[in-house]
Amino acid sequence: MKRAFRTLLLFVGPCLILSACAAGSTMHVSGDLTRPAGAVAPKGGPPQAMIADFAFSADPYGVIGRDFDRARTIAWNIEPGKAMADLVAAALGERGVATVRQGADAKDAEVLPIRVSGVLRRFEVNARRTGNLTVVTEGTVSLTVTVEGPAVSGKLERTVTSTASSSDLFVTPDDIRDVLMSAANTIAEEAARTLIEAKVVTPSP
Repeated sequence: MKRAFRTLLLFVGPCLILSACAAGSTMHVSGDLTRPAGAVAPKGGPPQAMIADFAFSADPYGVIGRDFDRARTIAWNIEPGKAMADLVAAALGERGVATVRQGADAKDAEVLPIRVSGVLRRFEVNARRTGNLTVVTEGTVSLTVTVEGPAVSGKLERTVTSTASSSDLFVTPDDIRDVLMSAANTIAEEAARTLIEAKVVTPSP
């Protein structure tokens, strides 16, 4: 019995030490926000709108959430406002609406009749243990899109929010990226659909 207990300690001990060392650190996520694999290739045609980088109050260290199970922050060193604008432009391109991408302070917006800007209000993810074995990772993305220009009667503004989640024995950087990718792409598709249904832009045949 004592030998079995010592053997168990030899296996569990290092795991506990590694877990303790991990607690209080930062989990870093790599890669970029991209459209799903197999997404339709953007169609050609003259650009109908300019899409500016979306405003976002980013944490100076790239922190986007917390892993409460390991008492550590989650950081992703990307520009969420720029990345979300890229996704919206890609989603429109897949539907036959060509656009031009510019920075948030673009001065040549008047070249095109439509200017799409916005505010990325939430881009966050958190992981919590809900039982003895399961950690739930939940990501939330919320975007307010604003459309202005000579071709628009007044100003069009819409807010869309999406949440995605996953569960596993523990959370990994890939889990973090996957749930945020899912929520972000849902937002991009909804924003594109909103602009088309409002007849702000017209898909090419």
